[in-house]
Amino acid sequence: MSTFHVVPGESSVETEVRSSLHPIHGRADELSGAIDAEFDGDGGPRLDLPHAGWVELPVEAIRSGNRLNDAEMRRRAEAGRYPTVRFEVKRVWAVDGTRRLRGAFDVTAHGRTHGFEEDFTATLDGDRLVLQGEHVFDMRDFGVDPPRILTLKVEPQVRVRVRVVAEER
Repeated sequence: MSTFHVVPGESSVETEVRSSLHPIHGRADELSGAIDAEFDGDGGPRLDLPHAGWVELPVEAIRSGNRLNDAEMRRRAEAGRYPTVRFEVKRVWAVDGTRRLRGAFDVTAHGRTHGFEEDFTATLDGDRLVLQGEHVFDMRDFGVDPPRILTLKVEPQVRVRVRVVAEER
């Protein structure tokens, strides 16, 4: 089995929440993690073999470019008490007739773990693996109430886009 290690700075998590005025975007590129997988000669994943993976990011690393928004997000997320968000792969399978994959994942944030399924892509180029996908979460599922920032009302749904670049070592 090959182990691919997440490359910080090239990997990222982007977030988007809607507010009563405009969307609020966040980004973090201080990811860590590892993916264990085997690939065939065409670069496709060998899903019949064991596979696993995890990606983690510090809550403090998520930045919107607005200090007020960032401070409120960290306060609501209780970043001191729950300093990381962690994604873990439970199972992956092929989506019929495409190069897309579907995975079952657990995400742990704010001390709560929730499972979800989502489609994503996996591209192998030499010893570099690139995974990309997105999912919409409801922050209330993790015990976080949507904030009000001054006059802005923030919706509870958070769109999360993940791009993982990992290198085999």
